[in-house]
Amino acid sequence: MKKTVIAPGQGVVESDELDEPQTSLAVATHRSDCVHVECNGLVYPEGDVREQTRELFGLVAKMVGEFDGTPNDLVMLRWYVESGEYTPTTRGAVQEVQAEFVDRPHYPAGCVVTTPEIPVDGALLELDATATIPADGWTVETIEE
Repeated sequence: MKKTVIAPGQGVVESDELDEPQTSLAVATHRSDCVHVECNGLVYPEGDVREQTRELFGLVAKMVGEFDGTPNDLVMLRWYVESGEYTPTTRGAVQEVQAEFVDRPHYPAGCVVTTPEIPVDGALLELDATATIPADGWTVETIEE
């Protein structure tokens, strides 16, 4: 199996022994029937929640696009939001921007984790995203309960 490491050693680490972080921005694993992409720790520290969300979705779209994927291939979103920023208005803004990128009915699963602080000045939220890009496209079934 093949693994593609995207942007290794991103960020800053304070260590006497290391000169770069030991993680990457994303990792893609290539399988016989799909490419699985894990993106982590994405932040965009400028603008309001809408602008940051739009930039983060744009970055994810670019990364999955490297493997012929689109935001419709997203299967999980994990949002980390500063406690003081997580309001119904914030949640609505994130969902509205998501609708600009993800077509119905390709809704990814998702969760929001509130945190006292995002460790990048100006960042109001952070995103981990998982995408699965099938070799032969999607057949989407919805179950409504």
